[in-house]
Amino acid sequence: MSESRPEDVTPELAATDEVVEEQFEVDEWIEDTSGPGLVSRMFAEAAGTFILVLMGVGAALFSSVMGWGLLAVAFGFALGVMIAALIFGRISGAHLNPAVTIGVWLGGRFPGRDVAPYIVAQVIGAVVASGLFAFLVSTNELYDQLGTTKEFIGTASNGYGEHSPTQFDWLPAGIVEVIIAALLVAVVLSVTSVLNKAGAAAAPFGIGLTVGFLVLVAIPFTNGALNPARATGTAVWSDSWALEQLWLFWVAPIIGAAIAGLLFRAFGPEEDLIVVERIEETVAVIED
Repeated sequence: MSESRPEDVTPELAATDEVVEEQFEVDEWIEDTSGPGLVSRMFAEAAGTFILVLMGVGAALFSSVMGWGLLAVAFGFALGVMIAALIFGRISGAHLNPAVTIGVWLGGRFPGRDVAPYIVAQVIGAVVASGLFAFLVSTNELYDQLGTTKEFIGTASNGYGEHSPTQFDWLPAGIVEVIIAALLVAVVLSVTSVLNKAGAAAAPFGIGLTVGFLVLVAIPFTNGALNPARATGTAVWSDSWALEQLWLFWVAPIIGAAIAGLLFRAFGPEEDLIVVERIEETVAVIED
């Protein structure tokens, strides 16, 4: 291959080189972020989901024992989201929920390569938090009067049919879970939009209150899942029925999240899509 001399470079070729060089600099700037790495973000998601389950499921487990009522359960989930989002929001975005992660990805706000790591971290956080309750309850003989540890954790697990608080079968239970997941993802995508600068600071509180009231609505149907990681966390430490019915609390919230995410991607502001699309294009160029 012969080398090109400076005098051989035409004005048209020089202009092309400048464009390529400029594009390379833009791509490099996009990829070279100063934000937390994937491991740090996964840790934040695990810890944040741990807090959510600790407060929300904790309130659900002990509400009947302490006589707190359903509003306390809703408040527990709402406050859990608020606290986790305030602590970890700037690190990982505080999704705390596989349905939210999938929804924001399909909505064009999140790179697809990080979806699976986020979900794994969220499930780990939820399982550890529920396992902590299982351990603590097992150390107290008072709770033996309420049945086995698995039976007690099962009171906060999500179910349908005979395991629904008011005996709703899987179809109405699933419909409710689809709707509340879609509403949650719609709220998340709205308050975190780049065009909603005024609402960014209030996002943890808006999302937290949304989670609380959506869980409250869903409690009669499913004991208030909304979150596949939360449902998995309690199912692991409950009797076998919870794991057998767990499929619904993954499928339904993900369907709802997908509906909301795809609608926002199709009809939402283009400004929300630019960053993610450019990052994904950059990765594709680098890999090629």
